[in-house]
Amino acid sequence: MTSPDIPRTGPRRPVVSHLTLNLLVAGWILVALNAGFWSRLGATFRGDPVQTGLFGLAVLALTVLLLELLGPGRLQRPVAAALILIAAAASYYERTFGVLIDREMVRNVFETTVTESRHLVTLHMIATIGLTGVLPAALVFWPRVSRRSPLHQLWRWPLGAGLSLLVMLGGLLGDYKAFSAVLRERHDLMGSYQPGATVAAAYRFGQEQWKTADPVARPIATDAVRGRRLAAADKPVLLVLFVGETARAQNFGLSGYARNTTPRLAAQTGVINFADVTACGTSTAVSVPCMFSALPQAGYARDAVLSQENLLDVLARAGFAVRWVDNNTGDQKVATRTGWTRVDATLDPAACTTECTDEIFLPVIRQTLDKISADTVLVLHMIGNHGPAYHLRYPQDRAVFQPDCRTVQFSDCTTAEIVNAYDNAILETDFVLSRSIEMLAASDRAQGALLYLSDHGESLGENGLYLHAAPRFMAPEEQTKVPMLWWMADGFRQAMGLDDACLHARAARPASHDNLFHSVLGLLDVTTRARDPALDLTDGCRPGEAS
Repeated sequence: MTSPDIPRTGPRRPVVSHLTLNLLVAGWILVALNAGFWSRLGATFRGDPVQTGLFGLAVLALTVLLLELLGPGRLQRPVAAALILIAAAASYYERTFGVLIDREMVRNVFETTVTESRHLVTLHMIATIGLTGVLPAALVFWPRVSRRSPLHQLWRWPLGAGLSLLVMLGGLLGDYKAFSAVLRERHDLMGSYQPGATVAAAYRFGQEQWKTADPVARPIATDAVRGRRLAAADKPVLLVLFVGETARAQNFGLSGYARNTTPRLAAQTGVINFADVTACGTSTAVSVPCMFSALPQAGYARDAVLSQENLLDVLARAGFAVRWVDNNTGDQKVATRTGWTRVDATLDPAACTTECTDEIFLPVIRQTLDKISADTVLVLHMIGNHGPAYHLRYPQDRAVFQPDCRTVQFSDCTTAEIVNAYDNAILETDFVLSRSIEMLAASDRAQGALLYLSDHGESLGENGLYLHAAPRFMAPEEQTKVPMLWWMADGFRQAMGLDDACLHARAARPASHDNLFHSVLGLLDVTTRARDPALDLTDGCRPGEAS
């Protein structure tokens, strides 16, 4: 005797078994929402029908297993609907931007701002996910599911999961040698499988959040003190540290780009450009905590980074006034103990007509110079080249490269228009940095220095990829190579005893985010055993100091 989920009202609806509904849902997900997976699978096995069929059978069984485990009994339809929606959203973003969903992408989803997320919501996205996700998810509730006694359902759940597992293992054992090698080496294959990849990423994100929910930062560099050069300076020292956003080295004029996207910086004297710099990660949530940490990229783990103090804590301990001002998504827990604020749009309303461009930082620097009375480190977290709304990162009267893409829907623009908009945003960074240098050079109240370092790069359509946050194992250089430059006023360089020619020679060598912690300590003449001379780009660049 059947016990339908809902009363028999309205038009007659079909009755299906629990397993039939799971097979229908799994079939829809695999056929309609896994184009990227099938493309990679076909390329991996070069169209071999037997291997492709066996692996596909295993993945179908895996999808049914996921539905069985997460959706027993009356949870079946809500879980099935949720998995369809997850797969539809992930499939849309993979097809539109070429991105795969991993733990850090899930973090980006949860930690993004309303303004940032709004740029990704388009009519095309709504229509696509509506047709491939919302409508099928709603149809899951149309048929009635036949269910027997509670005792039957008690043994039916482990039986269904067990049979799915056996079919999955049977498919994999059909050519275990080839399949095990693929699973071991082609992480992008299962990284494109939906909804499995997203569910696994969300689980890993939850685990990491649990571990880092309330971290207690272990003190480091407790011996940090200001060196004799800094102590002898006749004016306060001001280091303005710009944390760039989504700027890639390949489009930076100073680093050899065919276009002159940095004309103002090129005209400045004393700029030291580092043309070969590798980022710690491909997203802000990874790169920013990593670059301020004493831990190297090779040993990066979010819980490890957050469980010990960082560069700002060490500078504060050494007696610097430390301030973080943000025009992005926040401090990423870097300034938890030193404090941070968002930009004040009232300082320059003209720079904040829609969203604030980074020109809003210029009055912040001006105010800091006017009021400075102690050695200070001012960290300015830029909006930079954050996409896909590149056109909002610069005023139209400074849009040199035309025509530029003026929408977040990349399919409405040509590749050239997207690159033009991106390059215009680099030009805006050039404008802001150059104006900042001019203010620091003109000030008689402080010995000024400026350091700019981008958090990660950006893909602009190369190999079908757009934006950033690709998993590190498959990230292209467009997402990992970033610009970095230094500038020092003559008074700062003399006070710190730094040799300009030596620093330029160092800039010709490869560098990375690993250098920031140690190089800032060296630049500011902070003495501590925590500074690693091998990672300090200023080491050996003071007269009488051995490298």
